[in-house]
Amino acid sequence: MNGKNFISNVKNETTYNIPLVLDENVISSGISLISLWHTLADESYQVIWPRDKRKPLIPNSWVAIYTLQGCGKLLLRDCSEITLNGNSIIFLKPMDIQAYHCAGLLWEQYWMEFIPTNVMEIPLLQTGIIYNGEIFNQELAEVALLISHKDPLKNNLAVAFLAKMIYQWICLISENGKKETWLIQIEKLLSFLHSDLQKNWSVKDMALKMQCSEQYLRRLFLRYTGKTPKEYYLDARLELAHSLLKQEGQTVGNVAEMLNFFDSFHFSKAFKRKFNLAPSAILKAQAGQHDQCSSGQ
Repeated sequence: MNGKNFISNVKNETTYNIPLVLDENVISSGISLISLWHTLADESYQVIWPRDKRKPLIPNSWVAIYTLQGCGKLLLRDCSEITLNGNSIIFLKPMDIQAYHCAGLLWEQYWMEFIPTNVMEIPLLQTGIIYNGEIFNQELAEVALLISHKDPLKNNLAVAFLAKMIYQWICLISENGKKETWLIQIEKLLSFLHSDLQKNWSVKDMALKMQCSEQYLRRLFLRYTGKTPKEYYLDARLELAHSLLKQEGQTVGNVAEMLNFFDSFHFSKAFKRKFNLAPSAILKAQAGQHDQCSSGQ
């Protein structure tokens, strides 16, 4: 780790965006981190460059976009379009991006802009599907705390975490050409699930999509995700619900209805079983943060 480097200037983006700002760049384990953003965007979220130059545009930098939940769309300067669904990672050159926006209920993503400090073969414009998203999400939450710390050693540790994740994602994408046929099919199915979590997916629907038996589908899910199809689908909906509850104006009933739960009671029961707290606790915490921000203005 080489400590801190030149000063970076990062602007706030929207009320839905939480900048995790370093006063200076931190170099660690092969990358120099320029900016890290945690964005929870609603349907009105749209950024167009250069009109909305809200994030740094540095010619020799890279952007890693890790989508946790929801759906976002990127428009590139060659007029091609990329759709990003939950549990995915992609690397891009920021100068190639023309615009990006939320495409659906929400788009929760981490945006990391960095410069490699040594030779790295970074796969460009290739999407990787993340199976162990919960592990990465926990690490990124820890990174957020470490970056906000005043201790430079904690800042370096944060970037070391990110460097490890970036290398893991690069390895994941580089193995795309070596995947088994069934793994490729499972990844396509997971993309379908995350792109339409409002749909009431049954195991039969999933098996038809995969063109296999329900029993074989269960074996595939357990092998690649560690969960049954029902468990994976329920967890994906609950994770999306957790993000939706952070949006201003949401209610427990609205979220339960949007994600096709039988009723608020069944939704709350499943939510509490997974997160060890009631959905109403998320709403109260968000209201408390909003009140603190209002009083601080």
